[in-house]
Amino acid sequence: MKNINPLGMFDEHFLLERLTKLKDPLVKLDAHIEWKIFAPILDVVFNKPENRSNAGRPPFDRVMMFKILILQSLYNVSDDQMEFQITDRLSFKRFLGLKSSDRVPDSNSIS
Repeated sequence: MKNINPLGMFDEHFLLERLTKLKDPLVKLDAHIEWKIFAPILDVVFNKPENRSNAGRPPFDRVMMFKILILQSLYNVSDDQMEFQITDRLSFKRFLGLKSSDRVPDSNSIS
């Protein structure tokens, strides 16, 4: 049966509410972990040397990239599949703090 209803302005919001009611495990994980405490550690580990140029795209947020590694481990997916899943799944985007219009890291950035 073909859906004749056009997409509405709040469809994404209602879908996220429904995912929450269905007990999306990523909502619980996000609520119990204070992700910002990892930022100083990640900054030290990935400290950019002073002699490198600032050319190219700015890097993705390190905490978000760390959360992607957590998702990869939980769902046992490859870098290519992770790129697809982030693009495809609204629950992953919400967990990572991405909006539908945000750029998703490609598989090379993930690896």
